[in-house]
Amino acid sequence: MEELAELIRSNPDFRELKRALTVQMVSQGYTYFQIRDVLQVSVGLISKWKQAFEEQGVLGLAFQYQGSTGSLTPSQRLVLRSNFAALGI
Repeated sequence: MEELAELIRSNPDFRELKRALTVQMVSQGYTYFQIRDVLQVSVGLISKWKQAFEEQGVLGLAFQYQGSTGSLTPSQRLVLRSNFAALGI
């Protein structure tokens, strides 16, 4: 639980902070419905984050979305870069 407290104190990512606060509130005995109302998250997410923490510790609460791959071809990227350079951007 000390790792969880440290994550809450030091994490600037709001999404991870919300996950950590959720797990902390569960461990303090708050009901899922109380947590849902306070943090505005679904009961399903509360359960998912609690399970992730139990299985992986604080690493299970990390935001893992990496974004989608780009759809521009290398030549299209080159054209965009030269257009931006011409505009001074």
